[in-house]
Amino acid sequence: MSKPHDACPHCGKHLAPKPAGFPVYLAVSLLALAASVFFWRESGKGAAAAPQPAPPRGLNEEKIAFIVSPAGAAACGGCLGSADEFLLQKRLTTLKTRTAGMALIPGGEYQVGSPEGAGDPDEHPLHTVRLSAFYVDAREATMADYFKFAEETQANFPEWAKPGSKFSVQAGTATHYKRDEGLMAACPNCPVMGVTVKDAAAYCARLGKRLPTEAEWETAARAGSGSAYSFGDSAAGLGGYAWYEGNSGGLPHPVGALKPNAFGLYDMHGNVWEWTSDFYGKGYYAASERIAPAGPATGRENSIRGGSWDFDADSLRSGNRASSSRANDDIGFRCAAGKAEMERLAEEDAAGKTR
Repeated sequence: MSKPHDACPHCGKHLAPKPAGFPVYLAVSLLALAASVFFWRESGKGAAAAPQPAPPRGLNEEKIAFIVSPAGAAACGGCLGSADEFLLQKRLTTLKTRTAGMALIPGGEYQVGSPEGAGDPDEHPLHTVRLSAFYVDAREATMADYFKFAEETQANFPEWAKPGSKFSVQAGTATHYKRDEGLMAACPNCPVMGVTVKDAAAYCARLGKRLPTEAEWETAARAGSGSAYSFGDSAAGLGGYAWYEGNSGGLPHPVGALKPNAFGLYDMHGNVWEWTSDFYGKGYYAASERIAPAGPATGRENSIRGGSWDFDADSLRSGNRASSSRANDDIGFRCAAGKAEMERLAEEDAAGKTR
């Protein structure tokens, strides 16, 4: 007569001779399963009026106790290992979905600013910062994507499409955006512009993202280079990477139409300036934190980076800094997110948690 529990009551496998020691990977699985069982049992206490769900797959307490015990590990290890693999793949799939269209920038030390004798005073000193790994959108936010967000929320419309705005192309008194009216209707894949930094931040937050810090933006734009542009020091090849006053025809262009930098990011030079989350400080680089700098604590304007279709080649250098306190027809943005935060959200997605 076989002894009780010679075979796993869940999967029917027979117990193998107990190995020396206890596998670490199973310990993690067993602890997770034990916690699930505990909370399943505890969820019924203090709520006698509520019907309790039956144990999964006909398991009873005796069988569950065996499965999570060291004695059951050898027989049930295959089942638990399969469950671990399934959950891992589910998390990887949700992470891939969350970070679609983004590039991962490795964590490490990066130089930001410009060397002596180059650039403007606010780009000095050249210094090293340490950043955690982060994701950044490969392309600037587009008209189509932004208007989907604005219409869903009925908020944060660009100032040229905001009801009652003096900048409205339909009924406003200002003519600032009139020259772009045809483009706005005909180019859904052009970068959105005319949005404030708060509008841009709201769009990113809706996606579980945020605006990049100035240090993250510059790191992404440099793509591992220390040169004036991500592709070198000479502006001779700029037209292959950027829309600027030399080739734009006085208008922005569809995102991603030119060559990307070495990180796979498009339009980091030109097309539209891009908002960052940092307040602008002219002398900030001299006082910047060296670990995950996030700009001055207060300020009247936010830093914008990258130059635009309406600016010269020098303005498109990776180290060039500028600022604004209001929306404009050549300021847009792209979103970013910390790698750890994206992984946390992906794990919640895999677990079916709602926010």
